[in-house]
This record gives sequence, C-alpha cells and structure tokens, in this order.
Amino acid sequence: MRAFAIALLFAACAPSITELPSPSSPSGRRSRFHRFRVTVSAATPEIRHGLSLNEIAKLPGAARGLKTQGLTIIKHSMATHTRFSTTKGAASVYAWFDDVILEVSVSSTIIHIPKEYAPDSCEYEAVLAHERLHGKSARAQAALLAEKLEATLSTSEGLPTRFDPVFASNFDAAAEKLKAEIAKVVDPVYERYEKDEAETQAALDRPDPYDAVYKKCSGWIK
Repeated sequence: MRAFAIALLFAACAPSITELPSPSSPSGRRSRFHRFRVTVSAATPEIRHGLSLNEIAKLPGAARGLKTQGLTIIKHSMATHTRFSTTKGAASVYAWFDDVILEVSVSSTIIHIPKEYAPDSCEYEAVLAHERLHGKSARAQAALLAEKLEATLSTSEGLPTRFDPVFASNFDAAAEKLKAEIAKVVDPVYERYEKDEAETQAALDRPDPYDAVYKKCSGWIK
C-alpha cells in the first residue's frame, strides 16, 4: 500500500504584492483591472531508489498501520503577483490593480521506490506505474485550478480599478487592502481545489492499489 503526501504553499491567503513599474494609464473606462494572467507549470518527477521499505514507511505522508510499497510526495505552490497604481488624494491614498498574475505550479514530485525491488523487476515497474498516476493526477488538477482561477478573475466585479479604487490612509494600508481583495476572489477557488485534490489522490489508493499486480509479480515484500 502506498500513501500520498502533499505540501501546499499558497500565497492567496496573504498574497505577496510585488510592485512593478506602473504601465501607461489606459485611456477610456474599463470595468475590471487592466490585465490578468494565470500560468501553470510542473517540475519533472524525480525517482528515488535508495531507501528501504521500512525507511519509506517512516517518511512524512506515508500511511500508518499499512504496508507502504511506494510513496509519492508532491509539493504545490501558488504565487500571486500584482502591479498596482496609487495616487494621493487630499486625505487618502487611492489604489487599484493594473495587473494580476497567478502562478500555479506542481513544484516538486518525488517518487520513492523501495530499494528491495531491482529496477528491471516486475515489482519496481508496478510501483513506478502506480506512483506516476499520482503525479499525473496532480498535474491535471493544477491545470484545472488554473482554468478555474482564470474564469473567476475574468468575471469578478470586485477587484479595485482606477474607477473603483480602494481608499486608505497611507501606501502600506492601501497595499494590505489590495491583498484582501485578491484573497476574497482566490481563496474560495483554492479551498475547493484542496478538497478535490485530496479526494482524487485518496481515490487512487482505494482499495489496495496493488491488488491487481500482486498476482502478476512474485517478489513482493509484505
């Protein structure tokens, strides 16, 4: 039996706002912010074959109380970058978005295969095939997340624009308000993604994922 561990690094709960040089102000009224973009990427999976069954079973994320035959550890990350403009009024700072860029990434996929199984063995190939399913699923879910985020951003009416800015007493307070506005839009989408991703990964391990191949391979260590 194998287990799946996932570490999430998510900036939307407290997005980091990177201020870049402001572009030329667009002419004409716009109903939303000037530009938005969602990107998605995935690191090449890394296969490790240096740990024993017992050592893999002790890694974070391995199933407790069950025999671990392999383990995939996946890390996701999402960075939020914005370009925004401000202007100083008589008593307040006005701020609005010019660009919103979300970077969704499967930043690390490490597949552990027990060293007891030789690289050319039936058991090695069976473990690898199953663990690759977890990586493939993670990439698919990340791509789906990017699509949903893009759709949400494109239809959101709540993000501050030049014609509907946020007001604050100073620059730092304005930046914090912009962070909060992004969180309102992005957080619900990401929370749904977390649940869906966990359920999808867990389903790959139910029932015992190696039931079908136990009969085909003769060298399993239990």
